[in-house]
Amino acid sequence: MPPTLISQRQLNTRELFSIPQILLSRGFEVIQVETVEKLLITEQNLYDEIWAILYNIYFDTKLRTELKDYLYHKKEIKSDTVIKLVNHPKFIKEYNRFDNTFEWFAGELMIKKFAAFSASFGLTVKDIQRNSTGTEAGDFDSLVVLRDTKLAYFECKAGSYDGQAILKCYERMLALNCEYSILFCVENIKEENLIWESQQFKIPTIGIHFLSKLSIKGREQDCIYQINNCYVVDMSGDIENKIRTVLRVNSAKINSVHNGMSPGDEDYKELGYNYEQLGEHRYS
Repeated sequence: MPPTLISQRQLNTRELFSIPQILLSRGFEVIQVETVEKLLITEQNLYDEIWAILYNIYFDTKLRTELKDYLYHKKEIKSDTVIKLVNHPKFIKEYNRFDNTFEWFAGELMIKKFAAFSASFGLTVKDIQRNSTGTEAGDFDSLVVLRDTKLAYFECKAGSYDGQAILKCYERMLALNCEYSILFCVENIKEENLIWESQQFKIPTIGIHFLSKLSIKGREQDCIYQINNCYVVDMSGDIENKIRTVLRVNSAKINSVHNGMSPGDEDYKELGYNYEQLGEHRYS
């Protein structure tokens, strides 16, 4: 079976580690989860080749742009792959479904490339409000169950974004106690605009925040942006490596906190361990 198709094993892990069940175990009740009926393709059979084609189109910048231009601007399609997609009997030509399918793609990317257990898109969770507005949080674009069963949240933007979109991404991450969140943008990020937008809001629980730019050494072209544990990532260049950067940076931060804040003598005892400090080392 081609690696982009969903295997029976993946289906089992999706069911075993489903988003509603994981959230239920944390005290959250999912009211609604969107289905493929909201996507560009409404084919219910997940073994159908069309799902692999749809995923590959979103993964490829040229093909994804061609599909978006066709849906939003009625431009002519030239590539055989996109033609095959739009000619599928379960394809629905509605531009807003491009956005919904982007939410689906974010979860599929994490499952296929980073061994996530499961993902869901378009979730509505009971009794969740945005702290900055006091209104209902609305639907959560894409939630992913990582291998350590922690959650990652994707706020997906097929068009433009502003400071409120970043704040919403951050607040929804906090609301469900996620490990991190990603503002995932189809369009290329304009750094100067992002800097300005990041200064237009105050994020909860943090007295002051700042925007930083990060990349893996040797892969500087695949940069990401960070506000605490909320990341801003666009779809240009190597998408896989950008998400890999998020994962590595976030793990490095957690490890750094743990190393710098080791439990003290009494804390170890309370945790049920015998603890003895052996000497003291200082370096000038």
